[in-house]
Amino acid sequence: MEEKRVSLKLSEKEHTYTASTSYGELLVGEKGYRPMELVLVALAGCMGVDLSHILSKKRQKVQDINIKVVGRRRDEHPRVYEDIELEVEVYGEDINPKAVEDAVKLSVEKYCSVYAMLRNSVNIRVRWKVLGKTDSEQK
Repeated sequence: MEEKRVSLKLSEKEHTYTASTSYGELLVGEKGYRPMELVLVALAGCMGVDLSHILSKKRQKVQDINIKVVGRRRDEHPRVYEDIELEVEVYGEDINPKAVEDAVKLSVEKYCSVYAMLRNSVNIRVRWKVLGKTDSEQK
């Protein structure tokens, strides 16, 4: 069983903590990253890593992947997410849309641990599309 550890220490900024992780430190709280936004980041990041790996193995020449996430929280406490929408944009020439569809399915059905933790308590919708070259490459 893999074990992950993080620690939080109250920082000098009011209602904010310094979180120490295996990668480094970040501020969490009122004067830092908001915990509920980090949940969205974790979900999109997990899916993004999966998609990069899967599409690479499928020999797709991906130039960029953008993932936009919108979370809708209930008004009452605890203010949990009730709905989350992810929009995945995969950029590259000659990208097979079926490969992207399969990669998204593999991520949500098998590999994305964050999705697996959230799926029974949050309505999550994932849309995806394949686009040509990124704007920076078209210039």
